[in-house]
Amino acid sequence: MTRRLLQGGLVVTMAGGEDGPADILVENGRIAAIGRDLGITDAEVVDLSGHLVLPGFVDTHRHCWQTGIRGVAADWSLHEYVRHIRMGYARRYRPRDVHASILVGLLEALDSGITTVADFCHIMNSPDHADAAVAAMTAAGVRTQLYYGFYDVPLAHPAFTGHGDRIRDAERVVSRFAGTPGTGGLGVALTEAKLVTPDQTRAEIEFARAHGIPITAHMGTLSTPDGVDQLGKAGLLGPDILHVHCNFTSDAELLMIRESGGAVCCTPETELQMGMGFPILDRLLKIGMAPALGIDIVSDYAGDMFTQMRMALQVERALRNEPTLRSGKMPATISPGVRDALAFATVNGARALRREHEIGALEVGRQADIIAIGTDGLNFMPPAAPVPSIVLQARPGDVDFVMVDGRIVKRDGRLLGHDLNRLRAEILETQAHLETPSEEDAAGGATVQAYASAIDQIVVEGNASG
Repeated sequence: MTRRLLQGGLVVTMAGGEDGPADILVENGRIAAIGRDLGITDAEVVDLSGHLVLPGFVDTHRHCWQTGIRGVAADWSLHEYVRHIRMGYARRYRPRDVHASILVGLLEALDSGITTVADFCHIMNSPDHADAAVAAMTAAGVRTQLYYGFYDVPLAHPAFTGHGDRIRDAERVVSRFAGTPGTGGLGVALTEAKLVTPDQTRAEIEFARAHGIPITAHMGTLSTPDGVDQLGKAGLLGPDILHVHCNFTSDAELLMIRESGGAVCCTPETELQMGMGFPILDRLLKIGMAPALGIDIVSDYAGDMFTQMRMALQVERALRNEPTLRSGKMPATISPGVRDALAFATVNGARALRREHEIGALEVGRQADIIAIGTDGLNFMPPAAPVPSIVLQARPGDVDFVMVDGRIVKRDGRLLGHDLNRLRAEILETQAHLETPSEEDAAGGATVQAYASAIDQIVVEGNASG
């Protein structure tokens, strides 16, 4: 039996009650006790004095496979993103590039205090690509929900000749992975509705439900604003669907998601940059839903949750302030508060993944996904209150300690169990390969052109008609 006593930290449980000094006893991967002076003498002691201790962040939407092309989308619109990545870079990915990108991406998340990642993996160009994704997830040590994406990358010589082939490969992966111990799990990432037929969408959803695995989908951008309504009319909505973005999802559709028991993830930075509209946190809060946050793509920006919490918080404050400012007055108060922002990144994320009784807060019986932020930097001189410190002052590099499922995976500011020099060499080789034009780029001209026309119709003409 493994017993660890996390001692001396200032604890923010996100489970109600006061923030303050407390010790946490961890046994066999779960929290066994929280309190002061627990009197435990037969456990390994981890000294967290001078640290802010809190639940690990939950990232409910991330495309880890794009780690290998970090930063390329810095100045792109959504249209440019789709054309250059999905019709360009995605065609160059080898299985080894998928493995390196996902592994480094998950470790980047872990290093910044994200202990759970929902990985929307739509780079399954072949069975070998799918196996590489699962292997990376298994190796990373992050609590990961790997959503198998059926998205059809337009290759000159595709490994899958049709949608049915992709379903069969997903069947292979799920059957092979079922029952494997660890912190990973599988799900299904739906293809955007206008790229497949309604029958194919139904097949993707029915596959997931036949195996009892969760579903996620890009939803409600201006190019495809009525996706929720279409699923509702087809009788396909349910509590197992995590809807991502939803910027142009109607109020009636948001109510449909709520009534179905589904959840919504906002990704503030991509939504603001790429012309998707403002994040819809307030619209969700007004109807009693709990918005969660996602990083989305490091092919654009940084992979930490601190940035997204701040962006979500301050953009929402600005939107709420605007009507008062437009009336010629100054807001007397502001909202939401910093604890709300921290909830977006912890308890709400756990709820969105239907894991609210297991992760997202520090409470006896929950799984021990715990992080500690060191406070000896200049950005903590003098210290602010705990939650404002976490949300508005802390930096990714301040995350000093990370525990997942009771295992210490980062200690004294260093990730454990991974050869970072080897990983750096692998990801640099992947980057060089992906940045180099290949034979694939010149092949399949008619296929790619037809696909480009379909994308233009969805993104450009969809915007015009919206």
